[in-house]
Amino acid sequence: MFLEAAAAGIPQVAGDSGGSHEAVIDGVTGSVVARPRSVADVGAALAALVDHPQRRERFALAGRDRAVAEFTYDTLARRLAEAIATV
Repeated sequence: MFLEAAAAGIPQVAGDSGGSHEAVIDGVTGSVVARPRSVADVGAALAALVDHPQRRERFALAGRDRAVAEFTYDTLARRLAEAIATV
């Protein structure tokens, strides 16, 4: 879901739990909330996006750029081929 959001130019907010935090580069493509069960912390991360349109735009563009550069089918296929070749 985070990759799809990034590809669509949507800034992301992820909790620092499970694998979600690995999909978001904190402060670059979105925000990683250290305490994702904290309503106040999640609310603060969302409010920061709402209240700071330049940050929101910066995160959106960086997320889109990362999705295009690192997660296209051609890029993933190349990485898989390289990984298989080293086995």
